[in-house]
Amino acid sequence: MAEPDRQQELGELLAASVTAARAGDHATSWRLTSEFGTRFWLVEPTDLPDLVDNLTEVQRTEFHVLRAAAADRMELHDDTVSEVRAWRARAEADGDIPSAVLALSSLCLVAMVVECDDAVLTGGLAPSAALLTELAARIEDAGAGVSDDTPGHTRACLSLAAMAGLTCATSTENPGMRARFRGLSDRFTSPSAQPGDRVLTEAQQLHADGRAAEAVELVTGYLAELDEELSPTQAYEAHDVLGYFALTAGEIPEDMDTAGVLEHWRACAELALAIGAPLEGMHRAEQVCQLLNADGAYDQAYDLARRYSVALKGAPVSPALLNLRAVRARSALGADLPYEAFALAASTADWSALTPDTERTLACLSIATMAAEEAGEAGTVGSSTTGETVVGLLERAAALHLDRGERISAAQILRTAARERCASGWYSRAVEFMERALRVLEDVPANTEDDMLTWHLADWNEDMSAVWEMAERPDLAVGYAERAARLFRDARDHSGSAMNWVSAAELYFDQGDGPSCDRALDLAHGELTSIPDAEDPSDAGENAVWQGYHTLRNLRQN
Repeated sequence: MAEPDRQQELGELLAASVTAARAGDHATSWRLTSEFGTRFWLVEPTDLPDLVDNLTEVQRTEFHVLRAAAADRMELHDDTVSEVRAWRARAEADGDIPSAVLALSSLCLVAMVVECDDAVLTGGLAPSAALLTELAARIEDAGAGVSDDTPGHTRACLSLAAMAGLTCATSTENPGMRARFRGLSDRFTSPSAQPGDRVLTEAQQLHADGRAAEAVELVTGYLAELDEELSPTQAYEAHDVLGYFALTAGEIPEDMDTAGVLEHWRACAELALAIGAPLEGMHRAEQVCQLLNADGAYDQAYDLARRYSVALKGAPVSPALLNLRAVRARSALGADLPYEAFALAASTADWSALTPDTERTLACLSIATMAAEEAGEAGTVGSSTTGETVVGLLERAAALHLDRGERISAAQILRTAARERCASGWYSRAVEFMERALRVLEDVPANTEDDMLTWHLADWNEDMSAVWEMAERPDLAVGYAERAARLFRDARDHSGSAMNWVSAAELYFDQGDGPSCDRALDLAHGELTSIPDAEDPSDAGENAVWQGYHTLRNLRQN
């Protein structure tokens, strides 16, 4: 498309967005927000006069409204705050006080998200409680003279602001402000003009009051009367609320109504796609994919994530987009698409590393590691080069765990890298990784539980014994097996101790050292009988350690 055409389309988009907002046409507003986010995100406010002919003040303000909405959907919290503040300042300068009040309510919702989700916000933002107090006062001032003759724009802004304040007060468990905003919502939300908003607000308050069954019944009845084709945004919001009710159905998160969450939020994701508003449904799509992946429905998760990726083409890299890419990578792995899974997970890990979300980065590194192994990048015996992709990913994950202060996790990943190098027959590199893992373990803070650290040191010695045994150095392997056995005993893991004494006995037997073999078997027997409620099974095959013990005993006796 030629640049002048694109410039003209931005002007038309801003004008259409103003018209849709004034008419209460939410479906068009949602679609235009997604179009703005995927096509015009890189446009700066200073560029507007050169890009849009005859730019009105209302359109200039609408630019910030759209940019704030798009940033909010993409979880770009700093950008959301910046654009809402610009929106509020322009509205006040233009004398559009109702719009300025609505902008303030958007700041309340950002504060709610930041506080409830522990989201990262580098720019300053007042606590939700302070913002709610200011918002209530501004709504009361702006609505002092509201009557039946008041323009619809004013009433709509005050109604939406009051409901946003009520949502924020409810979510942040601010009972005083919740009661105040309940009154404001009742005052400014007209049942005839905004029936859906009133029903959903009432249901959310019933749910917050502990009357969950009534809340579900109210929204379910409202949804049954809707025609989703004629009222897609109202249907979306009803499904969204019902999904939240299903999510919080139990006393603990594990008791949630998973089927209900999946049904309703999946409907949200599909509705958003159907009306061309993928930014609106992106977060719900990601959550649905997570649930589908957890249930093993990888093909379904992959299909939904793929369709969203196509619809979001042109959108900037953002936390929400990275989350969606991460779940798509996991579904691709489960759907037996390892090459695509690797490409998605590795690139997403690279972008995620530039953000504070280390959990997502670690998850993507883990997916990329598994995908690389399935794609044939894991090591094979006799090759020193294959598997370096996997090892590199493991090293990055270990370094990130160290940055988080998780030394035991870092050591475990370095040991995984050592096993990978063993599979390639590159034993010197495996020993290098094992030694690095030991140094990490030795630096674990002193306040770590003694038994836990002792157990991990025992486990490290067991792995090191296996490395030397694979390297055909049984003389070195046996010493580590004995140290592992003693440390497992100190950690009160008698089964682990017995297994390593049996391993040591086998190594001694193979070397022809009968007395040392017998001594190790005696110690293994002592550990086996120290296991609570332990009995020598009649069929040693039922227990691998007992089986190993008896096999070696019989060999020694014969």
